[in-house]
Amino acid sequence: MNPRIRAAWLLPAALAAGIALAQEDAGELRIERLTWAGIKMTAGETTVLIDAIGTDIWDGKAPDGLVAVEADTRRRYALVTHAHNDHFDVETLKRVLGDTGYVIAHESIATYIASRGLQVVPAATWVPVSRGGFTFTAVPASDGFGAEQVSWVVVHGERRYLHGGDTIWHGRWHEIGQQLGPFDAAFLPINGARLQSDPMIETPGTLTPQQAVDAALLLRARSLVPIHYGNDDPPYYVEVPRPLETLRATADRRAVPVTYLLPGEFMTIR
Repeated sequence: MNPRIRAAWLLPAALAAGIALAQEDAGELRIERLTWAGIKMTAGETTVLIDAIGTDIWDGKAPDGLVAVEADTRRRYALVTHAHNDHFDVETLKRVLGDTGYVIAHESIATYIASRGLQVVPAATWVPVSRGGFTFTAVPASDGFGAEQVSWVVVHGERRYLHGGDTIWHGRWHEIGQQLGPFDAAFLPINGARLQSDPMIETPGTLTPQQAVDAALLLRARSLVPIHYGNDDPPYYVEVPRPLETLRATADRRAVPVTYLLPGEFMTIR
């Protein structure tokens, strides 16, 4: 094993009853939406980044603007759903994590991430990892373009969250919701993206707005927070028309609460 990979503290899975682990610093939690699919969670002396991108890979056209990725807490962790460059930003993570922070990544990509010069805590699917007052669990997801991918369940105190990266629709939503839900918020992609191919296919490579609503229902999410939308660059990258409007109409019709956060906006949970 690469010597930069640090052994994870693997705790017994507590699936049926949820994750019953003592949490330190379980006070106020601030969740900021970053650019694209990224979020930042801060509580006490711990910062947790998920799919944080601070590099302008959009050539000045980042959806709703490029948000600076910063952390000033003593403990710093970054979760990565998969290693595509719009979810895994090596240089930003090196800068923000410094010499003492860790990437928590699924074991399938842990060696690759360590090879990029980052300290890694590998995580197995369904096995909780506890750090800095948070518990992280990698759960099944599926990538529309063939990469290894997971979603992340994050527990802080009595609150539970799910981050879906850019997963497509799959058959594990009900299982995740039953085993680890209900969730206070589910951060889910909504743009139903298709990449240019020959022949061009109509099947989306990420959740559509309607699928995100279905996923939120099966996850038993108290709120759906849309991420991963606003980048439409035909013919190379094509998202569904008006993803936010479609999400709003579908969620209203199906009585699914939605929390809309622009990059740089945040919510505070006490």
